[in-house]
Amino acid sequence: MSKSLFLLGTGFIGGSVLVALLDKDEYKISALCRDEKKADKLREMGVRPVMGELSSDEVISREAAASDIVMHIATADDLPSVKSILKGLSQRDSSKPPAVYVHTSGTGVLTTPHPEDLIFNDKDQAKFDKEIPDEAPHRNVDLTIKDAVDNKKVNAKIGIVLPPLIYGIGSGPFNQISMQIPWWLQESVKNNKVVRYGPKKRWNNINIRNLVPAYLTLLSHLEKADTSNTLYHIAETAEHQWGDIGIYMHKILTEKGLISGGIEDKDEASQELAGVGSQSRAKSELLHEFGWKVGKEKSVTESMADEIDLMRKLGQL
Repeated sequence: MSKSLFLLGTGFIGGSVLVALLDKDEYKISALCRDEKKADKLREMGVRPVMGELSSDEVISREAAASDIVMHIATADDLPSVKSILKGLSQRDSSKPPAVYVHTSGTGVLTTPHPEDLIFNDKDQAKFDKEIPDEAPHRNVDLTIKDAVDNKKVNAKIGIVLPPLIYGIGSGPFNQISMQIPWWLQESVKNNKVVRYGPKKRWNNINIRNLVPAYLTLLSHLEKADTSNTLYHIAETAEHQWGDIGIYMHKILTEKGLISGGIEDKDEASQELAGVGSQSRAKSELLHEFGWKVGKEKSVTESMADEIDLMRKLGQL
């Protein structure tokens, strides 16, 4: 009998994960949806649309209580929807096996000031709680989930995925474009120059084509495990310096005739660029131990031309 899976988020990441889940043909999938046109598309794909928004407490808690698996891939920062999920999981029939809850955070949580050589390895779970301040990005949500786990408030096995910068072309039905690089590209075209924010600072990155299997690997691990012994799971495959990305961005935008200006350096970017120019260093080990297979995909710079071409086609550049 197929397990029931409730998905929050069918955008760039969530939509790509959804397609992969459908390909597995192992789950009865429902997905939160606030748009009737998107609901029709989900039905065509064999997904039951659940009409509502992230603020729809009763809808989300009801679905979470009834589902074997919940995956929140809509945002790392919406506390009300997470509370609704946890409420639903707390109401799950205790005679049933524990549910599985896969949540999405992000390595933006590591951007608060740390020594330049500090790398968060997810094998050292204690370091996350020791070194990350409560006011860090995404942290209020992560701590709410951690409290539910530590105090056994829910009948569920829970794991959090922390992706870094995500790039590449998604495979989902609604949104194939990521955020950080595309937003930086848009800003550069608008201002006719590339600003290299925090050029010496480092972040990790991952191609969406490798991130999707990371989610499926964690899901499979939690399904098989008796308990969830680890909460934080980094999903990264490489590291970059922002300055190098900026140099390549300037080169390709100039070659494509999208800008004619030069390069400027600044220490920090605005919050609208979602971590560009900040420092966040992490190492993924747990997912590899769980069986995650990383494919040979385009690098963050190799993929940039594809993203620019798609953005132009969609009228986003």
